[in-house]
Amino acid sequence: MNHNLISAARGDIPLDLAIENIKLVNVFTGEIYPAAIGIYQDKIAHVTKPGVTTLQAKQVIDGQGKYAIPGLIDTHVHIESSMLTPSAYAEVVLPHGTTTVVTDPHEITNVLGEEGLAYMIEASKDLDLRILTYLPSCVPSAPRLETSGADFTPELVEKFIQWDGIDGLAEVMNYYDVIHQDPRMAGIVQAALDAGKIAQGHAPTLSGRDLSAYLVAGIDSDHECRTGEEALEKLQAGMIVEIRESSFSYNVAPIAKVIKDKGYLPNVCLCSDDVKANDLLQQGHMNHVVRRAIEEGIDPINAIRYGTLNAANRLRRTDIGAISPGRIADIVLLDDIKTMVVSDVFTSGKLIVEKGNLIRKQNVVNPPKHFMNTVKLPEIKEEDLSITVEDPHATIAKVNAIEYDYAPGIPTNFHEVTLPVINGEVNLGEYDGKKAPLNYIAVFHRHGHNNNVAKGVLAGFGIIEGAVATTVAHDSHNLAVLGVNKTDMKLAANHLRESNGGMVAVKNGEIVAELKLPIAGLMTTEGAEEFSPRINAFLDRIEASMMPGKNPIHRLIIATLPVIPKAKITDMGLVDVDNQKFVPLVIETN
Repeated sequence: MNHNLISAARGDIPLDLAIENIKLVNVFTGEIYPAAIGIYQDKIAHVTKPGVTTLQAKQVIDGQGKYAIPGLIDTHVHIESSMLTPSAYAEVVLPHGTTTVVTDPHEITNVLGEEGLAYMIEASKDLDLRILTYLPSCVPSAPRLETSGADFTPELVEKFIQWDGIDGLAEVMNYYDVIHQDPRMAGIVQAALDAGKIAQGHAPTLSGRDLSAYLVAGIDSDHECRTGEEALEKLQAGMIVEIRESSFSYNVAPIAKVIKDKGYLPNVCLCSDDVKANDLLQQGHMNHVVRRAIEEGIDPINAIRYGTLNAANRLRRTDIGAISPGRIADIVLLDDIKTMVVSDVFTSGKLIVEKGNLIRKQNVVNPPKHFMNTVKLPEIKEEDLSITVEDPHATIAKVNAIEYDYAPGIPTNFHEVTLPVINGEVNLGEYDGKKAPLNYIAVFHRHGHNNNVAKGVLAGFGIIEGAVATTVAHDSHNLAVLGVNKTDMKLAANHLRESNGGMVAVKNGEIVAELKLPIAGLMTTEGAEEFSPRINAFLDRIEASMMPGKNPIHRLIIATLPVIPKAKITDMGLVDVDNQKFVPLVIETN
């Protein structure tokens, strides 16, 4: 019992801070009314009755009639996907009103294992942004079908889930193994449940009996709904749907269309998942997700509830998510609740954003030096990129290509193509059929544990000249290189091998664009203000002549994730995601 807070609430001792003359957005009752907020130390001590707009305190701030909402909460994010460190991430999202995030550091953990996890926890301390770290459940995401830099077995998960700084089990991506009761995934989920921790979900397209099986396993949320119908089925089943609006997945519009007339829904939350640093600067963070929900017809107060109170309830946190006595004083002041443009932000009772500007520098924890040396593979030769057939007399080959589709729900599928074979090698150059030109892809294990390399063919990925290589290749983050010719592919891949990761584009034997990501091949050492122009420049250059069309980075990184339907490639081969099995690249020759 906090006796001083009780005394401050009664008025027996002075409040530390009063925020007067505000329009309170009450997330409990759905009302908006004039009020004042009283704060003692880091907690809210008192909120006045409607119409009472003044309070006595040691310090008084005039809210100037602004709307006061609770600090926004992101229920699912990968900080590494911003390509920023935790401190740099905090500096860019706090001015947008985000005060709490749930992060799944499985990107860096798939590269650096326990060390990567420990670094992210340490680097998330002593920030004004409250970062709740959930333990990655899928390292790697599909262990029979890929290799990464680490392997988190049920025994390790049982150990790590007890760590200080671990608040839950992050998205259980291997939904196939959960519903088919694979012992590894069953042990991982059970370790979290035994520890009394939340197990977050990842269940794209799961429906009917399979959805019920996933819920019965103890996993009660999903951020992968891409259609309104899918979201509604999951909501009706009692699942918590985390509506996502990221740099790559725009799910608010289709889901809002289905739920906007259903009133307030207690099992809807909002999340960002994967947002690049430039988008955080230009669009915002959780205020952008709330704004998008409002633009698509969801009542503004309900949209704010989804990003505050509902999120806190989902996290089993009664100390955040609302402006009410006893809760932590995370408060955001807005000029207008529809535009969600943030003016001032208070975290734990301290003003940290004033008139849209961060006024407190965030604590920086630098990574160990060996985090800058994580690309470990031998020199790549052109023959390593060739697709060959066994029959020395073959003249044509039928091949399983991975086809990219912008439509929601199924971004990749298998597409059979027939190609010429010249001197035992499959040739893509003369293909002019569906979604031409075809692209080569090769995935190299880059963590030093084996010499795996897998090759494939892509349709619709949109590279029309040169090659692009990346060490951001979800979620094992091996080195992937995509292109139309092997000479440029070899140069691009070897450049990343030598420069320790990032993204690079090569055209006609010259490097034309590069995005350096020295920390684990995933993150920059720069802040968002310095780094974002580099992202924009990289995108501008490859979109201009090499990879036109929307979302080029998404097309670079989506081909390697074997837990998103339907067709993928890992360092071990082509994967049929729905059935979690390998399929041949070359189907037949003659």
